[in-house]
Amino acid sequence: MKLLISDLDGTLYPRKESPNPNQLQDNLNAVRRWVEHGNKFAVATARGLHHYPVIAEKLGFDFNFIGGNGAAVRLETGETIIKQLPCSVYLDLCRYVLENDLNISVATGYHDCWLWSGNDRYPRGVPAYDSLWDSIVVAKLDEINPEDGVERIQIFVPPHQRDAFKETLSRRNYPGIITTSDCDMIDIGPLNSSKGISIMELCAKFGVDRDQLIVVGDSENDIPMFQTTRHSYCIDMAEPQVIASAAHSAASVQAVIEQWLDRESA
Repeated sequence: MKLLISDLDGTLYPRKESPNPNQLQDNLNAVRRWVEHGNKFAVATARGLHHYPVIAEKLGFDFNFIGGNGAAVRLETGETIIKQLPCSVYLDLCRYVLENDLNISVATGYHDCWLWSGNDRYPRGVPAYDSLWDSIVVAKLDEINPEDGVERIQIFVPPHQRDAFKETLSRRNYPGIITTSDCDMIDIGPLNSSKGISIMELCAKFGVDRDQLIVVGDSENDIPMFQTTRHSYCIDMAEPQVIASAAHSAASVQAVIEQWLDRESA
């Protein structure tokens, strides 16, 4: 039995530039074949636990879900494990962005709401994000308890400013792990969380050896999971420095699974 863990956006959910218009369905079908051959499957994503039912319905079975870049885990048994950042980080960052009139949005999940620093800054006006504005709530900062916790802080920043703003965040000495998850997204997660940390905890729980572990991703936040096994794959449309951090590159999750299933049948 082997365990294959896939990132979601840009990986299991292919990039819009993918040459195969049916790649998502082909990936899902390949995952089903993987499990039918007696193997295990898990997801490791920046998305929160609220997305678990969506992908579970698409696949048609329960699986282990690592969300929030490792801050939130839902085991296939239904058990959840949550790690959190103090809300004081979110409050400080929102105030910094607003006081400096930056074209940046800061979002987090809090008390079952998706709170944003505002609704008039980036990514407002970007067509790919048009559908999200009905679901956001503008944060009332004075009503948030700084001692409460959040699983992840997500920062939306114009792509050409992403790396510079990440450097700005690192100088603010927040008690969290800062990483990029897309060309225009930066995430801050709890210090004791990453995809890599949660994957190793998952392997220990289920007795999976590193040599039985295969991981597939495409972004900087996937690098910690690339470091957990020599069977690491980066989608070949990723940024060059991310591709270089994995042991292998591949066109899709489907391609990785087919390669491993062919090995087993040889």
